[in-house]
Amino acid sequence: MAPPLKGTIHTHTLADGTRAFHLRVRFRGERVRIVLHELDGCQCGCGGSWDAPAARTELGNIQAKIRVGVWQPPAPEPLEPFVPGGPVPLFRDYAAWWLEAKITGEIGVRPIARSTESGYRAQLRQLDRFFGRFPLDQIDRSRCQAFKGFKLQEARELRDALAAGADIRDRSGRPAKPRGPGSIARLIAVLAAVLDEAIEDGHIVSNPARGRRMKVHVPKPRRSFLEVDELTALLAAASEQDGLLNVQVDEDAGHTARAVAGLLARGLRPSQIAERLGLSRSTVTFHAQRLGARVVGRGYAGRRVVCEILGRTGVRASELCAMRIGHVRLHDPDGARFRIPDSKTETGIREVQMTPALVEAVVDHLDRLQRAGHPTGPDNFLVQSRTGTRISRERIGTIVKQAAERATEQRSAQGLPPMPSVSPHSLRRTYISIALRANQFDVKWVMSQVGHADSRMTMDVYAQLEQRVDRSHGENFDRLLSQVSRTPSRVTAPYVSFDPM
Repeated sequence: MAPPLKGTIHTHTLADGTRAFHLRVRFRGERVRIVLHELDGCQCGCGGSWDAPAARTELGNIQAKIRVGVWQPPAPEPLEPFVPGGPVPLFRDYAAWWLEAKITGEIGVRPIARSTESGYRAQLRQLDRFFGRFPLDQIDRSRCQAFKGFKLQEARELRDALAAGADIRDRSGRPAKPRGPGSIARLIAVLAAVLDEAIEDGHIVSNPARGRRMKVHVPKPRRSFLEVDELTALLAAASEQDGLLNVQVDEDAGHTARAVAGLLARGLRPSQIAERLGLSRSTVTFHAQRLGARVVGRGYAGRRVVCEILGRTGVRASELCAMRIGHVRLHDPDGARFRIPDSKTETGIREVQMTPALVEAVVDHLDRLQRAGHPTGPDNFLVQSRTGTRISRERIGTIVKQAAERATEQRSAQGLPPMPSVSPHSLRRTYISIALRANQFDVKWVMSQVGHADSRMTMDVYAQLEQRVDRSHGENFDRLLSQVSRTPSRVTAPYVSFDPM
């Protein structure tokens, strides 16, 4: 039996006041040291911005990789000499200017959104670890190709480690996920965009990040949509997960039980009820159990209305996050609808019609928001976080995923196949598929509802839908074979004479 792995961390304070974390492990009988720096933008290749918890996590990751046999000590990168402050700026400095110019609109047709800015910052941090300390004219084709190979190899090693059972964590302590081909391709695209502007400013003469060798094959994602019965199961599961609205109270129940029941019906969490009534949380839980109230999650989250809006209108998750109560017109004489004033594309700025069932869901949602004490003014968000602020796209995706998991449990109990992989975007495609069938395949109307300027996605769903709707081709194929098998063959074998000599 192999001896248990050992590792230590020694913290050193440097001359500039920042810390360096020295990780020491044993690898193939030898002691190996890895140094991680607290300094933001460190030039040693560690990436910088390390703290003590992240260093401990990294030590655990290294030990996990050593245990499954997929770790290799980092090779020291040769430092090429350059003159700081010379005529050609460093990639780090130029990329920072490039991002600021994108934020202000100096570069591009308009200023970028906050979500785009956040994505660019994360991508530039990855690029800075590899290119940050080099002047722009020292970033050649071989260095760009080495970056591509490094990222592909890094993702491959992480997949191998996870497949071997290693517990790998990111700096926040969450399970690490290998970077996919699409993510690497987007990194290269940002690198190429920065170097394009460097050409415009005369710092370099060609872009080494562009060309055939820098391309990354990105498999076409599997785009699916739900069948009608699957969407119905998803909506029912989301409605169930919102918890109970009406809590029955016996006539002989005491004052505390009645107070707890009333606040549960308003959608408050047990911790909120305990704080409001001056009770312990265990007391609130006791009364909730006696009342038969099943508190799902951490209070009312609007799960049903999220899935209803996505499945019955096909809006994007980002559009749902930005939707405010004042954008909804429930009692308009021309029909209930809501406005999308801010969208990913100009075509996305539109008015979307609401079905009667969706109107009912939104009315119930607004009533439950008021019961739970959330703000419901025209400027407040229609779908809110638990604190009444704007909900995130990640939270929207989690709500849809959890509803799909609950729907799978219910369908399995009925002997039905499980739900497919469901995301907010698959619900968008689901709406397109159902709307096409419900409106005699009126492609233009469906495009106006979902905000498509290009009909390619709509027609892609249309093509998949045709294959699902017309299922008679396979039946005709089987019928033809069965007819031939029932008809006796009239072909006889030809007579062949044989002369044995």
